[in-house]
Amino acid sequence: MAEKKDPEITALEAVHSALKLLDPDSRQRVLASVFALLEIPPQQGAPVPLASTREALDARAEPSRAVRPVALVELMQEISPGTNPQRIALFAYYRDKYESKTRFSRDDLKVYFAKAKEQPPGNFDRDFTKAVRNGWIHEDEGDSYITSKGIEAVESGFSGERSYTRSSKGRRIKGSRKGKITAQMKGSTRRRKTSQ
Repeated sequence: MAEKKDPEITALEAVHSALKLLDPDSRQRVLASVFALLEIPPQQGAPVPLASTREALDARAEPSRAVRPVALVELMQEISPGTNPQRIALFAYYRDKYESKTRFSRDDLKVYFAKAKEQPPGNFDRDFTKAVRNGWIHEDEGDSYITSKGIEAVESGFSGERSYTRSSKGRRIKGSRKGKITAQMKGSTRRRKTSQ
């Protein structure tokens, strides 16, 4: 006669099998939802649900009320990265957070300029290297990823970072030291001409 397996062991194996393929954030969300569905009171260190179970069930019952995915263009408008290295970090963030693609190569991020309806940089490799030097991306050929510092930079809207905007002719005009110096020089030249 076959031995009957302990139901706790069976449940543990099933949960482990289901969760091992998910990333850590997804695991936390699943566990938090299971706790809420089983009405298990939260304990210290227990996962915290990102949305209430009622909201999750309502979203499944009414697909029109379900959370819509975030478009890359929408995220670009919200964060407003001002430099190509910032855009590259944002693309890595978007892949990680909204597409669940945590690893990438340099070339994987190039296509996001077109997806974001942005002009690709003239020197992508230089800009990617700058994002790596800023500590936003860890580069490891096809196994690169956005760092914690990169996630914080994107989520803060690159606060404290220099940003540039482009004129209609594609030149940098705001935030650039060179642009400010050039504008100051032009102003002082005009003043000299008018005073003569």
